[in-house]
Formats: sequence, C-alpha cells, structure tokens
Amino acid sequence: MIQKKNLEPSQTQVANLAQKGMALHQQGNFAEAQVVYEQILKIQPDHFDALQLLGVLFAQIKKYSQAIEFLSKALEINPNHAVAYSNRGIALKELKRFDEALASYDQAIAINTGYLDAYSNRGNVLQELKRFDEALASYDQAIKINPDYAEAYYNRGVIFQMLKDFDEALNSYDQAIKINPKYVSAHWNKSVCNLIRGNFKSGWQDYEWRWGHFQCDSEPLKSNKPLWDYQKTDQRLLVWAEQGVGDQILFGSLLVDLLNDVPNLLVQVDKRLIPIFSRSLPKIKYYPSANLDPNSDSKIPESDYDIHVPIGSLGKYLRNDVKDFDSIRHGFLKDDKAKTVNIKKDLLALVPFKNKICGISWLSKSKSSGDSKNIALKYFIKELDLKGYSFVSLQYGTTKDEIKNVKDELGINIISYEQVDNFLDIDGLSSLIQACDTVISVDNITCQLAGALGKEIYILLTYESHWAWMLDRRDCLWWPSVKLYRQEKINDWEGALEKLNKDLLKFIS
Repeated sequence: MIQKKNLEPSQTQVANLAQKGMALHQQGNFAEAQVVYEQILKIQPDHFDALQLLGVLFAQIKKYSQAIEFLSKALEINPNHAVAYSNRGIALKELKRFDEALASYDQAIAINTGYLDAYSNRGNVLQELKRFDEALASYDQAIKINPDYAEAYYNRGVIFQMLKDFDEALNSYDQAIKINPKYVSAHWNKSVCNLIRGNFKSGWQDYEWRWGHFQCDSEPLKSNKPLWDYQKTDQRLLVWAEQGVGDQILFGSLLVDLLNDVPNLLVQVDKRLIPIFSRSLPKIKYYPSANLDPNSDSKIPESDYDIHVPIGSLGKYLRNDVKDFDSIRHGFLKDDKAKTVNIKKDLLALVPFKNKICGISWLSKSKSSGDSKNIALKYFIKELDLKGYSFVSLQYGTTKDEIKNVKDELGINIISYEQVDNFLDIDGLSSLIQACDTVISVDNITCQLAGALGKEIYILLTYESHWAWMLDRRDCLWWPSVKLYRQEKINDWEGALEKLNKDLLKFIS
C-alpha cells in the first residue's frame, strides 16, 4: 500500500500545485505559472482548471492558437462552463475567426444569460463583422442587466462614432465616464469626436487623457522640472517627442507660433526629422528621440532645460479656433532644394516626355488602423486609370513584388527611386515628394510630410478617418495644400477613386 501511494500523487499535491500556479499567474509570472499548470496535467491530464487557466495564460501572452487548443480541451471535460467559452471567444477574435468567436460567446450566454462580459465581447465581434445593429443590441442587453456597466456604454460609443453619429457617441462616452471617471479610452474617444467636429477646446481637454490609451504608444517624460503653463517666457522650454512621426510633423507646425512666445526653444523629435526640422526652423535646438532604437540613450539632461511640455499638448494652447490655423498657410517644412533639383532631373530622364510625375503611397503601417487604410496597388492603379501620368513610389516598406505584379499584369511601370530610403531618409523623401508634380496617398506619414511642405496632395481617406482631417471637409485646416477624398461607405474605395480620377484628368487637361 505504501508503494502504491508513492506512485499515485495525492489530490492534496494537485491542489497545492493548482494554488501555487494561480498565485504565480495572478502575480504575472506567466512562465512559472505555465510550468506549474503543465506539472498538474502530467499528473492529471483531465484537470479542468489547469487546462482552462493554461488557455487563459496563452491568450494573455498572445499565443492564441495554443489558448484555443487548451480551452477547447477544458470544454470537452466541462461543456457547461460559460467562462471557458467566453475566454475561447476572446482568442478566436484575436485570430480574426469572428464567426467561431461569435458562436463561442453565444454558448457562454446560453449557459449564463446574465454574463455581462460575454454580451460585451459578443458585441465587439459583431462590430468587426460590421453588423452594427446587432452589436448595439448586445451592448444594450449588457446595460439592461447592469445599468452601471461602463464598458458597454463605451462600446456603444465606438459604434456610433464609426457611423459618424457623434451626438450619440458623446452621450455614450459621457455615461461611461459618469460611471468610471478615470475611463481613459472613453475620454480619448470623446476627444476625437470633439476634435473631428471642430470643438477644439473640449477636444484638447480630453486629449490630455491619451497616456495609457492603446493608440498612444508613448510614455510621459519623467522630469523634476515643471510643466510649462503657457506664459511668454525666456526660460528654456523643452518640447518633447511623443507618438509617431506623422503626429510629430502635425504638431511640429505649432512650433512656428511657439517661437514668438518662447525664443529659447528646445525640441525633441524622431531623429529622422532632425535634418528637415533644423533647416526649416534653425533657431531651435534639437534632440533625437529613441523611436528607431529603443536601446539608445535619448534622455535629455535636466540641466539643459527649465520647463517642459509634450508636443501633443501644444494644440490646447495654440489651436482653439479656426482662425488660429491661419498662421501656417503654406506649410512650414523646407526641402533641400539642391537635392530636389537633382532628383527631378533623374525622374524626368525615366518618364515619357510631357508626362506628369505622380508620387503615390498606398499602404499604412499603423498598428491600430493600417489594414483599413490600405489599398492594393493593382486595384489602386487600375481604378485611377490615368493617362499622361508616370508613377513614382513614395511608399516605405517592402513593395518590389507588388510593383512587379502591376508591371506584369497592367503593363504600368512604377518607378522606385532607390537613392532614397523612404522609411529612414525622411529628408530625402521630402525632396522626392517635391520633385513630383502631384502626390496621391492613403492616410500615412506621406500626407503629413507633403502637407507640411506645402505640396499639393490628394489624400484617400477611410469612412472613419483621423481626427485631424475633421468631418466631411474637402480641404484641411492644418495643411491648405491638401485635397481630401473620403469613402462614402465603410471599406468601399470605388467612389473616392472615381472622384479623384475625374479631378486629376481635369488637372492634366
């Protein structure tokens, strides 16, 4: 009997391991928790909690296929566990297996009709499937069960914002904030709704909640020096970098106004911007941010400055009314004229006589919205169907295969100007943009750069576009050289491309 006990670990041992695994899991020690859960499964392969929690753990570390595998095994043992179905739905959604995710949430709700998170997550999947009325109904059901469920109000707001019903969106965000005053995403989305409608004062107020929002991948500067209080001063003001290159260019336009009030200006930006910023605003001292190399030492000595402000907070001081945009009527960036002339000569040697040179960019690498902004190059060129234009790629990233495919199938050559790296050499890209007669782009850094250069550019916008392009405008307050072409329906580029085609044919004629 003693020998048999040694061969078969007791339930006490498994219970102790389970307790240890859950403690490690709750502490965020995922690797150690995984080892413990796997030890349990070696002893007891059908241990439901170990299977289910291992599935949750894999979802947390973004190994969604493994998460689904273990959650499905757990459900084979206990097919009446609503939480496991809901957790499996989360992993399926992340893999864009939306129909399966929806079925998983439906099973969770069938088991537990009062399962708030399942209703909310189900609504999120329906949102991805563009089944907006059903998504709203799912959120409303969650609110019916619990009127203080802030997340459901927030999710309702997201739907209304996507549909451009900003009054309803703001009402929903206000409800979420009333329940949870520190709801970061609700404040952020409220900011976007107001900025896009030109309610700048209200918009900038909530824009200060951007820290911690998933679309703001920046951390506030840690400094013992005080924040600037927007007073004219001779103190040394550090304006520090945040968000992406496009945002830094957009807010960089405010530096022109800022110099009038603060002559001792120090500015931190992505190091790729320093050559063109230095040429354009030479009175400013520049520091590089660590965007491209997180391991580099980008810390600015506090002895170099007296006060500081994040670049994204300049708007609340300098852009509170439409008239405030009048100070930048022709952009603020200056290209390297000699470099531009040389690039122009090179391009003219490559295109047919009298053809207009059109720079194009058709992809966005935005983590949060890039997929919706992108247009397949073959479709882009085919739908435009422009005669009398030669195309130059302004696109960053790997594009050789797509460009070759367009040449093979459509017989159209798109020039890749190899002397300029469109990602690393932004100063060179600026000259390449200026060397073109006109520019067409989806919403990416090319748009901000061309606008800041005062270059004529035609921008193709998604139905739900960035707040800076505002609502239903063909022009842009920030960049007067911009012309906007918007989707009339979600995910439908046909109408926007057709309008652009007509305008460009008028231009060339």
